[in-house]
Amino acid sequence: MTSWLAAAVALAAAISFGWSTALMHHGASGAAPGSRGIALLRHVFTQWKWLIGLAASLFGLALHTIALGLGSLTLVQPIVVTGLFFSLVFRDALDRRRPSRRTLTWGAVTAAGLAVFLAATGSSESSDVPDDAGAAIVIGLGLLGAFVAWRLAARHPSRAGLLLGTSGGIVFGLMAGSLKATTGAWAHHEVFTTWPLYAAVSIGLTGFLLNQHLYHRTRLPDSIPMLNLVNPLVALTFGIIVFDERPRSSPLAVLVECAGLAAVLLGIFFLGRSEGEAQDAEAATDPAARSYAG
Repeated sequence: MTSWLAAAVALAAAISFGWSTALMHHGASGAAPGSRGIALLRHVFTQWKWLIGLAASLFGLALHTIALGLGSLTLVQPIVVTGLFFSLVFRDALDRRRPSRRTLTWGAVTAAGLAVFLAATGSSESSDVPDDAGAAIVIGLGLLGAFVAWRLAARHPSRAGLLLGTSGGIVFGLMAGSLKATTGAWAHHEVFTTWPLYAAVSIGLTGFLLNQHLYHRTRLPDSIPMLNLVNPLVALTFGIIVFDERPRSSPLAVLVECAGLAAVLLGIFFLGRSEGEAQDAEAATDPAARSYAG
């Protein structure tokens, strides 16, 4: 019962994150070319849609934390990343257009994969006390990788979406792991005397600033798919190394679970890719769409 409750709360978080992504991208994408740092923040804080998106993001973060307190990273994170589908649907709603057939098709693939994943997933064995040494290694290597991807994005503008998405995926995967550790510290009344809360806040602020650059410098379909592919993979790695998460299911159930997860990630990838192709086609025929398609 707890696992299904965790799944339900994680889905609510995904919907909230979807609204946040659509609204905040809509606000940040209107900034003047080259805007960074304070100038970019000054712009977005004057956009009411961006501010509503920020509120939705904070609400989604609260739901995400609750879900991680109820279930494992292995269960929660693949559900949370389905927020990509909701972000594309909500963005179409903001533009007053119907979701494309491609969005609905790959959204259905993602939903089917998620259904299979949830049906096959049993409760996972894990410790609520993180391995501090393992956490230090995963977070340190992860942040190094995120920094390298971010720097490469500045040097290779044509691949900025891919690289910034990778950087963001690493950061948010690490944040999920830190939030999971924070829920354990809270349960043991050690939230202010141990590292998880401070790591979660620091990594969260890094991810917040990175997201604003990502929204401003890339199209949503160019960066978010990679972010949502890397995010759960990093979070699952965090869960295995830091919390020793292991499925209790039979080998056949684990195989089906992996197939469902693969379908979720495949659906997310092609969801973003097909949406980008649709926007390129629209930009080629409609001058008004070129500013968005970039």
